[in-house]
Amino acid sequence: MRGIGPRTARVTGSLLLGLLAVVSCGGEAAERAKTTAPELPVIREGVVEVPADYADRVGILVAPAHYEEVTPIVHVTGVLEFDAQRLAAVGSRIAGRVADVKVIEGSKVEAGQVLGTLVSAELGTAQADIAAMEARLIAAKRDVERKRSLLAEGITSQRELDLAISSAAIAEAQLRAAKQRVAALAGAPAKGKLGINALTSPIAGDVVGVHVSRGQAVVPSHTAFMIADRRSLWVRLSVFEGELLHVQPGDPVELTPTNRPEEAFAGVVEFVSVALDPMTRSAEVRVVVDNTSGRLRAGQAVHANIRPASARRRAVVVPRQSVLQIDGAPIVFVATGERTFEMRKVTLGVGDFERVEVKEGLKADERVVVAGVFALKGELYR
Repeated sequence: MRGIGPRTARVTGSLLLGLLAVVSCGGEAAERAKTTAPELPVIREGVVEVPADYADRVGILVAPAHYEEVTPIVHVTGVLEFDAQRLAAVGSRIAGRVADVKVIEGSKVEAGQVLGTLVSAELGTAQADIAAMEARLIAAKRDVERKRSLLAEGITSQRELDLAISSAAIAEAQLRAAKQRVAALAGAPAKGKLGINALTSPIAGDVVGVHVSRGQAVVPSHTAFMIADRRSLWVRLSVFEGELLHVQPGDPVELTPTNRPEEAFAGVVEFVSVALDPMTRSAEVRVVVDNTSGRLRAGQAVHANIRPASARRRAVVVPRQSVLQIDGAPIVFVATGERTFEMRKVTLGVGDFERVEVKEGLKADERVVVAGVFALKGELYR
């Protein structure tokens, strides 16, 4: 067996030294890896651990959950319309022909103001009957006085006086009947020309419809004018069954026109329907809106936010942006350390546009992630 030469020994020694150096460097790298924080987030049993600068890089912010008052908001859209209790349809009670139209659409009128006039032969006949009945009653009363004088002188009998008194009573009853007939036809006795029917406004407001013109023949079923008091308007809202539970008359409503979202108007729930539409599973909610300023118009589309007072309560609330949906369940990220965040399922309750109640899964003052939540969610699927 030959011995190892000097050259071979030197080569072998060099290889051993190199191997020791590699092993030494590998050990030092492993030690450094053990003591250095991860450069990427790590997930362990629903807890996300992030590097030291990760939170600043993606903009993660945390805030404590608060125990405070919260009121749910029911958001629906609707269209403004005239208040039916402040709307009047004006027409003629008899057939006739339009003699004059004194207003146009947009005119402002007072209660009792004349809107137009009609000429009616039927009304003229009824008014003429009043004049005839008045003359007959005057004659009957004079006859009664004459018969009393004659009876006192012994010239006539008591029976003749009784007949005269009866005739006067009949004439008086016929006059009352004639006046009532005119009132039923035209609403008022004649003032001036016979057969003239004045159409007057029963309320103060704006003329929102004129449906007659001079010379037009009209019948009792025809609506000649529409008057609306625009100081109050209605909004009929369709609220779904699930949101209808806490809505009650008296609840405040905030309305914003769709074309002017920066403006807000106050309203109040006046009526909640007792029946649901079987097709839409919704019910009518009628809101009364104060329009004293006159800036709202019937037919205008609005967004309505109903705040049911009966559902107001104190609860643990978090910002809406802190809640995510994962696999159909709401979750929040709870800060359990400086760089660790626990994914936690919660049960939500009522809420508004900015806050939501957490019924289960979170306690007051626990810190939740309110910004950067989508970055943490993305790490779950990385």
